[in-house]
Amino acid sequence: MNDPPSIMIRTVLVVGITGSGKSTLCNCLLEIDPESDGAFRESRKTRSELRRFKCKTIGHWKIVDTVGLGDTSVPPSVVYRDLAEACDECAKTGIAQVLLVTRGRLTREQVDAFENISKMLLDEHMWAYTTLIRTDYGPFMDKDFCAEDIKDMLDRPVMREFLPKIGNRVIHVDNQGRYATSEW
Repeated sequence: MNDPPSIMIRTVLVVGITGSGKSTLCNCLLEIDPESDGAFRESRKTRSELRRFKCKTIGHWKIVDTVGLGDTSVPPSVVYRDLAEACDECAKTGIAQVLLVTRGRLTREQVDAFENISKMLLDEHMWAYTTLIRTDYGPFMDKDFCAEDIKDMLDRPVMREFLPKIGNRVIHVDNQGRYATSEW
């Protein structure tokens, strides 16, 4: 599906482990009721989903909700083939942002998977436009709790290596089955 060449379209690639909240986050970003027909579907999918939308203030966007990493019911070759196809789709307009979604703390295995994706599918500059999204973080509106969480992350060797690559960009959200409202 090609985009009109006269319109600048920004693409967001959403990547994470199966069950990390990627689809729920996408629904929140687009203010889509998760029960609606147009909603991104959660978990256990074997194909990435793409939605185009127009934001009144910042223009045209495309969100690509990728198939989850680490789903034992889907062979890794299928996951990586789908990720390659999603990245090819993104390459048509360029990727404006990569959101690495995690529920809880990142493990060494997750960091390794993200680094493999960057080597195999994207480019070495991916980290410059990557943000870690920490889902299901109850006190997400408390800046002190969020700052303390980042500090705690940096105390772990795996995160001391990883977070500086992405400029220590971490966003905490609590997207437990809710979609964004004007109250957010």
